[in-house]
Amino acid sequence: MNLSHILEHLNKSYIKLGAVLALITLIGLSTVNHHGISVDEHLYLKIVQWNWEFIQEGKTIPSDLKFYGIVFDKVAEIIFQVKHWLETHLFSRPPLEPYLSAVDSEIMVLDRFLTKHIFTFCVSLISYLSVAGGITLLYGKKWAWLAPLMLALFPRFWGHSFFNPRDIPFAALFSLCIYLGAYIVEEIKQNSNSLFFWGIQRTSIRVIGYGILVGLLSGIRTGGFMMLGFVGLVSLILIPRNNIGKFLKFYLVNYVLMTVSWAITLFCVTPSSWSNPFRWFWDAISYFSQHEWPGLVLFKGEFIKGSEVPWNYLPTWFLITTPSLLLFYFLLGLIGLTRNYHQFSDRQKAYSILVILQIFLLPMIAIIKSSTLYDGLRHFIFVIPGIALITSVGLIWSYQQIAQPRFKSWLVGVTLLGVLIILFDMVTLHPYEYIYFNRVFGGLKAAHEQYETDYWGLSMRKGMEWINQNGKKGDIVVVPRVWSLYSAKPFAEPDFTIIDQSKLKKIKLEQPDYYLFFHRFKWQEDFPSCDIVYSVTRKGVPLTTVKDCTANKVDSY
Repeated sequence: MNLSHILEHLNKSYIKLGAVLALITLIGLSTVNHHGISVDEHLYLKIVQWNWEFIQEGKTIPSDLKFYGIVFDKVAEIIFQVKHWLETHLFSRPPLEPYLSAVDSEIMVLDRFLTKHIFTFCVSLISYLSVAGGITLLYGKKWAWLAPLMLALFPRFWGHSFFNPRDIPFAALFSLCIYLGAYIVEEIKQNSNSLFFWGIQRTSIRVIGYGILVGLLSGIRTGGFMMLGFVGLVSLILIPRNNIGKFLKFYLVNYVLMTVSWAITLFCVTPSSWSNPFRWFWDAISYFSQHEWPGLVLFKGEFIKGSEVPWNYLPTWFLITTPSLLLFYFLLGLIGLTRNYHQFSDRQKAYSILVILQIFLLPMIAIIKSSTLYDGLRHFIFVIPGIALITSVGLIWSYQQIAQPRFKSWLVGVTLLGVLIILFDMVTLHPYEYIYFNRVFGGLKAAHEQYETDYWGLSMRKGMEWINQNGKKGDIVVVPRVWSLYSAKPFAEPDFTIIDQSKLKKIKLEQPDYYLFFHRFKWQEDFPSCDIVYSVTRKGVPLTTVKDCTANKVDSY
């Protein structure tokens, strides 16, 4: 093969994919510091600290937080500590107190959060690589570039990729497990026809490695163990019709190896399980399957308990927050996948089934069990890469069904127009892309006071920065609840006192100087006599508001 043929092959197979991945990475890294801090991020830093204190000193981990995985958060903390050590020694930065002895104010170091945001985005890139591998598996390298591009056009996934320390890493590793799971299923089926011990030798290392990967996935969220069931189920679906007995024997040995490596990995990375791993796992599954969340959910204009949401809560959220163009191609993708399934190889069939399970099975279980749900589709972000994959299948399949070049050009043109509309909406919402609602539903304006918008409190950053510029030294800023402190305090200048509303009486005040809140629950009704002086808005919808109470501030005496 001469040089021109090599370059032509590289052009067709890799250059488009590399360009798309490079563009996604460049945009992400250049905008990662635009985002605020979610109300939950502080908690995950504390969980790492509590687990470490549990190991070092035997301190009890508070309440049910012993069931929360620490794999991602611990790695992120190590990266931050290494980064800070290098800066201390290379650039004479003031040393940081050891993490274990850190008090709340030290954990609030802004750089710690921003470092974690960069790491979160970098981990999200695993999802883009996984769907690129998946579409290559189904349709060849020619189309590898399309699936990452489609995934980046899902505003809910893109928006969460910068600050969500639990659902994005879980989605990334879950997508990787789905992709690699197809190879494991094929490996087990094909090598079951080999001499037994030779087949075991060839397959065991890969199976054990896959079990370790699922263990790390479960170390982020315990529900990751479902991947073992997915791979086991698909292996049985694709069971060879000849020599079933030999296959089952080979299958069981490898499934045991996979399960054991998963269990060892999971319990190695969850310190709270070390005293009684089996009891811990059972309690963890029971806790998450029966999890009670005490807050209220805004759904169709009404506040209801998370445990009482109707069956259509999840389907509604997916329908109104997925761009309409992508929903259309997703439906076509399901048709195309079904039509082509009988032509697929074992690996392609395994991957197709695994993606369908990724998208539908766990949401269906949550609906059937009437699970407690809140924060829209946040807990099911891991299905979005699968939806993006099927969406890519829909575009490819429909393109291939058209014979005349003129109509192919029309399809491409209409699709590009739709993509531009999605990009326009994402840019308009930046850096709050995760509050996107599609245009058929009516967009963000239609969601205002009907559905949750900035439930993470990211826009509190802008509100606090406004107070920094317009407030006076010594001003007292109140936020609604203690957990909303964590979205505002890291951005506050040291001249301001930031407290939650419950602390006002302790300092003998009825009103603060400023009331800073994001629009969740009915916090806008607090301090009605104070004047609204600033709002962070997108498309005319308020996300965070600042009220000035200095004109009528009085003591409580």
